[in-house]
Amino acid sequence: MKFLYILLFCSTVFSQSKPVVIRINSLKAINGETERQFTLTYTIANLTDKTINFILDPNAVIPIGAGSLNPSVYYKLYENESSIDVNGVFTIKESDRNFKDEKEMQQYHDSIINSFKNRTAETWQKEQKERITNNIQQLKPKEELQYETVLKWDKTRYFRNDVIEYYINETAKHYFELHINLMQDELLAMFTDEEKKEMLKGKNIVKGWFTSQKVEIDFSE
Repeated sequence: MKFLYILLFCSTVFSQSKPVVIRINSLKAINGETERQFTLTYTIANLTDKTINFILDPNAVIPIGAGSLNPSVYYKLYENESSIDVNGVFTIKESDRNFKDEKEMQQYHDSIINSFKNRTAETWQKEQKERITNNIQQLKPKEELQYETVLKWDKTRYFRNDVIEYYINETAKHYFELHINLMQDELLAMFTDEEKKEMLKGKNIVKGWFTSQKVEIDFSE
């Protein structure tokens, strides 16, 4: 009987330690002459019987080496069992913007450059605060949401990360994995105590590092 109590206790603790799951639903490839597009669909689910909140931009998918204090979804690549620790394998497909002529295109690019040039420290902090505030997510009990993004690979195989060189072997097995790092204190460090109190009022914030299953990805010829 004592053993049964210990077993039940451990099972309860284990289930409580995983309030959130991220799961890859599919990773479909469309092969072109110069690039291969991967349509990624994934789910983030609340495993608990309570409404939860967390800080995350679930639509932003970036390489795991791009920054530890970034409230985005991270991806990680493997060749067989070894990780491929480079950031430039994929680009994210964005909505196409059409211009009526070259002058309009140049004006758009100039406006982007000027916005960065004119950005002050105060402006940057305001934008960061807005990003975090707008990315406080809520999932109801047992609720799950599905997301989709398109990753583009230009078929480059050789990469260099400082002194480390990588070559994506066309005959090896490759795998793809997602991670989310749900943080609170680290992301809210720039807020005042009053701002944090108001922002978190009535919210059940979940924190922790969560990893999806690995799925195979096609880097063959």
